[in-house]
Amino acid sequence: MTSFPCAAHLLSLSLLALSHFFGTASCASAAQWRSRSIYQVLTDRFVHDDGSDNSTSIPCAVEQGLYCGGQWSGIKSRLDYIQGMGFDAVWISPITAQLPQRTGDGEAYTGYWQQDLYALNSKFGTAEELKDLIGEMHSRGMYIMLDLVVNHFGYAGPGWDVDYSVLNPFNDRKYYHNYCTVDDPGNATNTEVCWLGDWKVSLADLRTEDADVQAMFGDWIEQMVANYSIDGLRIDTSINVEPSFFPGFMDSAGVFAVGEVMQGDDSLACKWADAIGSILNYPIYYTLTRAFKSTQGSIGDLVATIKSAKANCKDTTVLGSFSENHDVPRFANYTDDMALAKNIITYTFLADGIPIIYQGQEQHMNGGISPYMNRAPLWKTGYDTTAPLYQHIATLNTFRQHVIKQSANYTTFVNEVIYQDLHSLGMRKGPTGEQVITVLNNNGVTAAYFLLEMTGHGFKPGTHLTEIQTCASITINETGFLNVPMFAGTPKILYPTDLLHNSTLCNSSTSKPSDPSPSSTTLTETKSTTVNGRPTVVVSTAIVVPIPATTTAGGEPQSTAGSAGPAHSHLALGVAPALHEPNLPLMVSAAMAATVASAGFLAGAELLGQGGA
Repeated sequence: MTSFPCAAHLLSLSLLALSHFFGTASCASAAQWRSRSIYQVLTDRFVHDDGSDNSTSIPCAVEQGLYCGGQWSGIKSRLDYIQGMGFDAVWISPITAQLPQRTGDGEAYTGYWQQDLYALNSKFGTAEELKDLIGEMHSRGMYIMLDLVVNHFGYAGPGWDVDYSVLNPFNDRKYYHNYCTVDDPGNATNTEVCWLGDWKVSLADLRTEDADVQAMFGDWIEQMVANYSIDGLRIDTSINVEPSFFPGFMDSAGVFAVGEVMQGDDSLACKWADAIGSILNYPIYYTLTRAFKSTQGSIGDLVATIKSAKANCKDTTVLGSFSENHDVPRFANYTDDMALAKNIITYTFLADGIPIIYQGQEQHMNGGISPYMNRAPLWKTGYDTTAPLYQHIATLNTFRQHVIKQSANYTTFVNEVIYQDLHSLGMRKGPTGEQVITVLNNNGVTAAYFLLEMTGHGFKPGTHLTEIQTCASITINETGFLNVPMFAGTPKILYPTDLLHNSTLCNSSTSKPSDPSPSSTTLTETKSTTVNGRPTVVVSTAIVVPIPATTTAGGEPQSTAGSAGPAHSHLALGVAPALHEPNLPLMVSAAMAATVASAGFLAGAELLGQGGA
């Protein structure tokens, strides 16, 4: 992984920094960024103007791709909104001067059509306003992550007819590859030397392999980081730049960076992670989204990718963990199921990596990418701090920060899958005795109550755990099983109760169970067997029984010491006792069992699963 010699770097910049007394780069390391969580701001669409107009009806030509009036001063006015969710880092759009024309593809509101590295985008404000924003963030203990582009410059016209003189400092054709279009994503040469864009806006591809281009970028990023006290970088279209460019660039920057590599194959994507220090974890993003965007999603594919990322990436704990951004459809574009949304966000925070939430995700905003409705302005939502996902994210941030304080090496402890079935995923992260157990499922908000029986959690019998969102108490039973009450598709987060002292979590005077507590449920009488040499679950009888659990004062089901739970509690998921290992074929799901019961199948009817691994 790239290292950043901060002390030497800052010494070399001392004269430059003194001439800009407003600050020097903090040289925040990868270790420091691991403990942070990042809120991604699309500068033009976060707060209109300086934030003085609180109207939710300020117009924005989203479909046309035009500037809508967001500014740096507006971001400053809403830092309380961001901190209210517990974020301690903000990623902002590129700040360099952009292509000024209105084109057939719209305007340069995202900041990726730069034309001058040494001038600011006046649409976003002045240098003083930018410094004021960053100064205010630093005074609050927040990091600033600057988005930037090294792959290309933007031009309003076709790639075969570019006036290079309007581009600064790369103002000559010699700095660019000959025009060709990126049309073969599987070909590294085509991806790295050909041009993105179209005939309306061409993105002139820089010869980043040339020593003079590398030196010019190195000079610029040194000054940029020092002048504006930048803590970290997000590097756009990194996959379109050869990995060998980045070590020198990162040495000049002297700060942590995460690269954008839109590639699902982690064996390829992590080549850029090695060169830059980190990447956005697109390999996980793709399978994570498929796993939770519907109740038929594949948990198995996600688990396979978790394993392959560990094998192919040197350090998954420093990758950017996300489930939305400005380049991909909103999660709500796939489903309006709030339970599924909570599950995917919970993974983002409690699996490996640095959590990143894209503005509006906390408001469950909708929108696809053709056109880019996923970039609608946040002010339309009224910045609702009571929104369910805003509150959910705030709880996750509070909990994660508490765990990091309790366990010095929590962020470097590699996440481990300890349970998997067709619809559920159990994970363990953290050293023994201080581990976090996260249980996710894609059953959806209509799912019935069941107990999920787990081993591999690492706790001793009798250990008292607290479920963080509902504050329910759960105790590891005498046989070592962890019985997790699941209902309405919500995720569960379990942590040793005695480690919650001195936290703001689960104070008895303020906590409220968030899940309804059913009075009865349908469990399925089952047995495990073998079909053609493969483990299978046979459903023979559907029985309605009372829930065998005590409850908290608020009505939340809880397991207690000495109670092993129903004999077939894990079978409510269609999982036989021998099927706790990932990648085994699991034949019957809770949804299927519920369907059998609700459809009134005759007792004794058998369902033999025929699925694959």
